[in-house]
Amino acid sequence: MNHPQIAAFARLAKENTPPTRVLEGQKTKISRTMHGFGYDPIHDEIVVTSPLTQAILIFRGSAKGEDPPIRVIQGPRTQILGTAGGGLDRVSVDPVNSEILLPIAPGGTVKEGGVLIFDREANGDVAPKRVLVGVRGAVAVDPVHNLLIANSGTSMQIFDRTASGNARPKAVIQGPNSLMATISSFQVYGPKGWIIGGCDRAPGMAGSSPAICAWSVNDNGDVPPRWKIPVQQLTGYAPSGIALDPSHKEIIFSAAGQRIRPPSGIMNTVITFSWPEIF
Repeated sequence: MNHPQIAAFARLAKENTPPTRVLEGQKTKISRTMHGFGYDPIHDEIVVTSPLTQAILIFRGSAKGEDPPIRVIQGPRTQILGTAGGGLDRVSVDPVNSEILLPIAPGGTVKEGGVLIFDREANGDVAPKRVLVGVRGAVAVDPVHNLLIANSGTSMQIFDRTASGNARPKAVIQGPNSLMATISSFQVYGPKGWIIGGCDRAPGMAGSSPAICAWSVNDNGDVPPRWKIPVQQLTGYAPSGIALDPSHKEIIFSAAGQRIRPPSGIMNTVITFSWPEIF
């Protein structure tokens, strides 16, 4: 069984290219079942969730080996409660507004589940700045349009960035024409106002989707996506995570290959597409 780690590769790495550095080991406090982490390019920090220890770990961007986290958000005041399958498996960061966002499943101190928002420099047993109640799934922030967006699996819910409590979304993208689906992580490209996430729902593919689509942050209701990449049709893989590389106009997918085994039989793959239209 593989042990938990974060591996960094050269941008042009392919096939069996080894990583340039690996962050792993007991001193890192990294645990299994993390399905989405964030990178803060402004402060050069890696933000990782640790579901098994109910914590958020923050590392230097250059961390490697057994480098310990520079900050750890953990303790009863944080309201980070749950199990490995309890919705603590992904975290995102808003570098512009210096905030860290962690979705949590229903239970614990937040009965309805929701999103815990922490100050970026939070450390130790500290309470969240805000709690947005009742939201499901992965979240991302559009600092350009001051929005917080949540992917519930059947919809994209669009909120004011600073929404808290039982706030209602400003807009909801959902319905058969929208092709909306769930994915472990999605991205928002603020300069163009795109939401990039999973689409074309398929049975038995929780956390991954056959295709990737782009919608506008101004969309509402049962609206079709503006762009679509049929990733599984083209590669045999169903992506589960997304990263954007605006400098090279590329989109990068992670694909485990477990639920939908690709024709090659090779699992745990990173796939890169050129997608200049969205940049």
